[in-house]
Amino acid sequence: MHFSELELISKIKKHNRYAFEILIRQYSKSIYLLTYNILNVCGTKEDMEECVSDVFIEVWQKINQFNPQRGNFKTWILMLTKYKALSYKRALSTMHMDNIEDYQIEIGDDVVQQVIERETQEQLIEIINSLSILDRELFIRRYYLEESIQDLMHSFGLSRSAVDNRLLRIRKTIKEVLTYE
Repeated sequence: MHFSELELISKIKKHNRYAFEILIRQYSKSIYLLTYNILNVCGTKEDMEECVSDVFIEVWQKINQFNPQRGNFKTWILMLTKYKALSYKRALSTMHMDNIEDYQIEIGDDVVQQVIERETQEQLIEIINSLSILDRELFIRRYYLEESIQDLMHSFGLSRSAVDNRLLRIRKTIKEVLTYE
């Protein structure tokens, strides 16, 4: 059975467990990807799975706080995910800092490459954060959440060429900044 987004929200507000199962099936991949991107440096697979579970519990508990006039449901869930994963990251980082003497740090070519990749990733995040709200959401939903162009057209009420042009302009900006840095 498939529910529209509004039906799904309504049924979850009524604590319908079947709707909650559908929510989990529908959003697990996106939530796990975002959690992984935040926790992959300091967390284990178990930490990530626990964080994802906590996100779904939080959605279940805070569903009445969702306001469709302020944004779409997926974005709301991903914001909950972001904050939950960042909380986990802070806790894990603090925990690991207490035991830092237990680790031997070896610096090799792969570490240098990781540092370069991390710097590039931080630059990319800065670029994305500097985009307009619409462009930022288009970029994230297309390239991080892997939404189709058709879904983006529908969600934002834009034509195919408008979506394609915005994404092209964003990619050009990113390429220019990363090439000159």
